[in-house]
Amino acid sequence: MPKYLTFDCYGTLLQEDGTYDTIAQLARKIGVDPQLARDRFMAYQSDRNNMHPYVDYDLLTRNNLIHLDYQFGLKHQFERYFVEVLTAHRNLKPFPEVIRTLQALQQRDYHLIMMSNSAWDIIPANAAALQVPFDIWTAEDVHAYKPDLAFFKTVADHYGFTADNHWHIAAGYASDIVPADQLGWKSIWINRDNMAPTTPAVPTYAAATLDQVLQWL
Repeated sequence: MPKYLTFDCYGTLLQEDGTYDTIAQLARKIGVDPQLARDRFMAYQSDRNNMHPYVDYDLLTRNNLIHLDYQFGLKHQFERYFVEVLTAHRNLKPFPEVIRTLQALQQRDYHLIMMSNSAWDIIPANAAALQVPFDIWTAEDVHAYKPDLAFFKTVADHYGFTADNHWHIAAGYASDIVPADQLGWKSIWINRDNMAPTTPAVPTYAAATLDQVLQWL
């Protein structure tokens, strides 16, 4: 019987600081508060209201930069660095324990599947950084961003997930653990920042780093 593992990408496998650090560096160059710019960029990118109706991830990022200009009273200052920000996102690096953990899971005959709020002009470079083969599903494929249940149900129907053949592994509580709970998926929350749940939804297990999942899988 096949054994499936679905993963969130950003924050779970890859460190997003590369993108956010680039925003802070651009803010210094432009002459505005780098921490405030970083925080505002992160807030916009995670606000689901900015994703309805569906827009591709690159356009979402460009809209974020335009919004950042607006918030600082600027015109085309952050937006002009759109390509640089996307390049930073393509070049994100894995957390230190990730590659060896994925290799161990592959050796245990798990079928690895990525479910990412991303797009196809970005995700191939991200997947290549992980050095193991993945099936890849993006928001672009289903025209919905997690936590939209349509994303999860589309992937589940494609592979035929059951309680016996599948786990979902993710850092995003609201984006991944909550919908996994709603669908009855077994899940492991990669809770790197030791956050507390904000709803009654709880994962099957929680871990501080990805390598800890090996004890359960």
